[in-house]
Amino acid sequence: MNITASAPGKLMLLGEHAVVYGYPCIVTAVDLRFSVTIEKDPRVQISVDTPILRKSGQPFASSMRYILDQTTYPRAVAFVLAAIKRFYSLYPFEGGLKIVTAGPEISYGLGSSSAITVATVAALAELNQVKLTPQEIYSIAVEAVLKVQGKGSGFDVAAAVYGGTLYFEQGGKVIETIQHKDLPVVIGFSGDKVSTTNLVKGVAVLKERYPDHVEGIFNLIGKIVREGRTRLETGEWAHLGDLINLNQGLLESLGVSTLQLARQIYAARDQGAYGAKLSGAGGGDCMFALVAEEKREAVSWGIEQAGGVIVPNALNADGVRIE
Repeated sequence: MNITASAPGKLMLLGEHAVVYGYPCIVTAVDLRFSVTIEKDPRVQISVDTPILRKSGQPFASSMRYILDQTTYPRAVAFVLAAIKRFYSLYPFEGGLKIVTAGPEISYGLGSSSAITVATVAALAELNQVKLTPQEIYSIAVEAVLKVQGKGSGFDVAAAVYGGTLYFEQGGKVIETIQHKDLPVVIGFSGDKVSTTNLVKGVAVLKERYPDHVEGIFNLIGKIVREGRTRLETGEWAHLGDLINLNQGLLESLGVSTLQLARQIYAARDQGAYGAKLSGAGGGDCMFALVAEEKREAVSWGIEQAGGVIVPNALNADGVRIE
């Protein structure tokens, strides 16, 4: 018997970087799904086959003892193995596992690592007949992600588990679903895939150097997020667009925006978007624009003219599920 679980990616709407320090953020699940298929392996070993490994023709195989003993893993399988280790520490199981991961060829920096981790935990639980609540899946998965990344907030894991659009605060102590009208967004990919960990470390260095200044920026971002939640719930897109632009300016002051992202952001605004900003850690990956329906085509054209690739994905997607 094999079990397949899938989980969505995410689009950060407001609150990047400040969320790492306990401030709130708003994130929505993106219907860019990543799946993990697991079956028992009588050879009592753990084998993992991922899209990257399939291209190289070198699937990963090892023993459970290796996974339990190691603190770092090969990059291509790190999140899967960290999830196995954490799940096994709580719910030991017999035998080996054969694991195959799948997903879109390009992840666009929209949370593939967290989605794969969450899907792995959910599939392991189903395979071993362990009943886990969404909160329990979240706790296991976020610990696994932090073991690999070293630092983070867990908002992307929450999006993968719960789906929908979430208000997230205090490292996951507050996770609340936001009810809202369909969010009129255009997503643009900068063309550059970047390391979230390095960008988070860069902001940490800046905070250490100028603690009061950076804390002040985080406080402002927190206020923007809280007001943004109200504007999102009431569908006040023009006001929400202003807050999106303010958030972008604060992220630029933290040094995480890039010229490529800025070109797409300003092109979207020039074409009539309510607001536009980067999404996620910055340094590359994606931006998004909040647009009126009659402006969607023009804004998309502007982003493409600025070098971006439009990412056609539905927001407010379902969370992790057994397929």
